[in-house]
Amino acid sequence: MRTGWRDVRMLAAMLLIVPLLAAADGADELALTIEQNLASIAFRLDLRPYQAGQDLEEQGRQIELLAKEAPHHPALPDLQQRYRTLQGEVADALAQAAQGKAAAQPPGPPAGFVAGMEEVQALQRLAEAEMYGGDRKRARSYVDESEAQIAALESRYRGEIPPGHVPLLVAKEKAAALKDQLADAER
Repeated sequence: MRTGWRDVRMLAAMLLIVPLLAAADGADELALTIEQNLASIAFRLDLRPYQAGQDLEEQGRQIELLAKEAPHHPALPDLQQRYRTLQGEVADALAQAAQGKAAAQPPGPPAGFVAGMEEVQALQRLAEAEMYGGDRKRARSYVDESEAQIAALESRYRGEIPPGHVPLLVAKEKAAALKDQLADAER
């Protein structure tokens, strides 16, 4: 498997995010991130069940962190329940994939759009890492870049993006939330 610098940077950012979130007492932000990631996993479960399984394991660790840092957080019970539900769905999807069966899926967006959305998610993770690391200017730059990427993807793939495309909606909401958090931090 070939690993590029972008992959290394994304991995480094992910390794930094979890401790920084806990250190910054970001229980609400962590809960929101987990919720968004669980929605994303559920959306692509039938398309990429193996990746969904790996991503779900990571969210399990995130939920454990939230439970450790904020055991009485109001979102925790719902997140834990959604996680358990997704575990069953992942197991079913993996079983179907192993048998060569795939659930009927509506047509998804083009591969270029999906790749572009993965870049948006990476930019937003970098923005979070910079924000919690204290470099708000770089965080703002990553958020702005992610919004520009979203706009370019919507323009380029207009008509090919399924209505209510969850990863797109999540990315837009996350960008808005990051901007709000940065604005609050600047006050």
